[in-house]
Amino acid sequence: MADAQMGWDSEQKRWRVTYKKVPLRIKAADLGGTNRTDTVVAANQWFRQQQAEIDRKLAVETFRPYELEYRAELEGIQSGIKTLTVLMRNPAMKSVLDPVVETLKRKESGIRQALLKPALSPIDDSLRNPLHVSPECIEGEAAREARLLIADKFADTLQSTVSVTDEDLNTAGAIPRLDGEIKLEDLLNGTYTFLQYSNAWMAYAHNRQVRKHILERKVQEEAEKVVGLKDELLVRKKKELGLIENEYERGTINQMLKEQGIDVPESRKLEHHIDRFIDYQRQRHSLRKITAGRFGKIVNTIEVYRKWSPIMNGKVDRIGTKDHIDAYYGYLAKRVLDKEIKPKYAKDLFAGFKQLINWLVDDEKLAAVPGCLQRKGDRYKFEKEHQTPQTIPLEWIHKILDATDSRMKLCILLTLNCGFGASEIGQLTREAYHPATGKIVHKRCKTKKHAKVPTVHYRLWNETKALLDKEIANRKKYPIHAEFANCLLVNQDGKPLWSEYVGDDGKSHKSDNITCAFKRVLVKLRKTNLDVPDGIAYYQLRKTSSTLIYNEPRFRTYNGLWLGHAPQTMGDQSYNALDDGILDNCIAWLHDKIYSEQPFA
Repeated sequence: MADAQMGWDSEQKRWRVTYKKVPLRIKAADLGGTNRTDTVVAANQWFRQQQAEIDRKLAVETFRPYELEYRAELEGIQSGIKTLTVLMRNPAMKSVLDPVVETLKRKESGIRQALLKPALSPIDDSLRNPLHVSPECIEGEAAREARLLIADKFADTLQSTVSVTDEDLNTAGAIPRLDGEIKLEDLLNGTYTFLQYSNAWMAYAHNRQVRKHILERKVQEEAEKVVGLKDELLVRKKKELGLIENEYERGTINQMLKEQGIDVPESRKLEHHIDRFIDYQRQRHSLRKITAGRFGKIVNTIEVYRKWSPIMNGKVDRIGTKDHIDAYYGYLAKRVLDKEIKPKYAKDLFAGFKQLINWLVDDEKLAAVPGCLQRKGDRYKFEKEHQTPQTIPLEWIHKILDATDSRMKLCILLTLNCGFGASEIGQLTREAYHPATGKIVHKRCKTKKHAKVPTVHYRLWNETKALLDKEIANRKKYPIHAEFANCLLVNQDGKPLWSEYVGDDGKSHKSDNITCAFKRVLVKLRKTNLDVPDGIAYYQLRKTSSTLIYNEPRFRTYNGLWLGHAPQTMGDQSYNALDDGILDNCIAWLHDKIYSEQPFA
């Protein structure tokens, strides 16, 4: 069943929700059903239609069609205030001009408030979401912008030939002035009163603005006579304003705009900022804030998005639109349904995508995290796959141990004995091993930065300790590398058994000799034993020992400590101190469980 986007009222048998302070209600009967299950799909479709209609109405209501006129009038008022302020330097005029200046300032404040009201995003923003903007609004705005472009293109050549007559001024409502020109000297000499001078000055300022508007209109009218120019510019502005169907079509439109010379600056392109994001993560790795493996996973998630995204050459803020986020989630969900990827991998890919958006917000390239990502819910969730942990039968563990050399056997025993994975074994240090007590004191590498993660004292089995001492003694024959001198175990070439790093190519690389050697052992066994189970992997050794401990009631409490996990309950975190002696008994019991015929001494 589809996820419901509205709430269900079981008593009234209707769907209800409030969207942007507008209550939306619809009965199940109106949707052609009788209950919640029958009408959930139709209700979601109805709700999306209502959303789009409300958004269009709000867009039209908040649009300012006369912004240029407001700014022109504001410019005239500011010029008048500046001139009157100069005249007010004369103490005799200050008391007379004060009321006039106050009136102009109130008018200026009113226009400023009008300009501060919510409006649509800038006109040249090709990333505007078409679902949230009325097509009629875009038509009108595109026509107005096209006229302005025409005027700008032909203003220099036409202004010399177009003139404004007295008849034009009278028709437009110009204010009549006194005959002759009134100068400031006439006011000071007493030829005219201040009121006459003020009226004449205001008439002059108003008429000058009227003349400017008439000239602009005449220039536009003359320029629009050029055949086809207006239509061409109108089509271009529509494309810039985002009057298109969907995300995939937008990618085509971006290419068309580029061909027409309307390209997005490199510094504003999404691809430019994605490259910056990867450089930022590379810097975090160089500062040892994240591992090379973590850096590689982040880059992988971003590269999957980069390969899919139709807006790489578009403006960066377009990544924050709801329809783009929905489109990427839909792409990942389809791949999960088609069995191309697993839900867990899809979840990691979408998490990396959200991490990119959050970084763009922190970098002030996006105004805020999109609301659809802030709300909790299952809108962008992927169903988890519950799988029983896969273990290796003990009989096959014995066969694998018999088929390996001493170094591979040591690695397998370290995993069975202490729960170490290949990466843990490769990162063990000399200080971790205490030959006198026969223990390895270790804090899990993956989570060692967290204070709650315990430092565990692992008692080694006799077989494990003997092989470890033998390998340490043989190390004297291996080449010495200063950077790997502190590693407890190394290859015969002196390099670590496991390592990950960022290479000169800027990519993450991993070297895992332990897992590769384990796979070679399985290949060897399959040549002589056709019944080797499929799917055996090295990391299943850790799961095998963990499962044995968990299924033993006496030691179940110590399973998390053996795995190196942080305490989960408040009691374990603050009150209960686990006894290392009981963990030693647990490890001894584990040995006897695996080596049933060889009790642990």
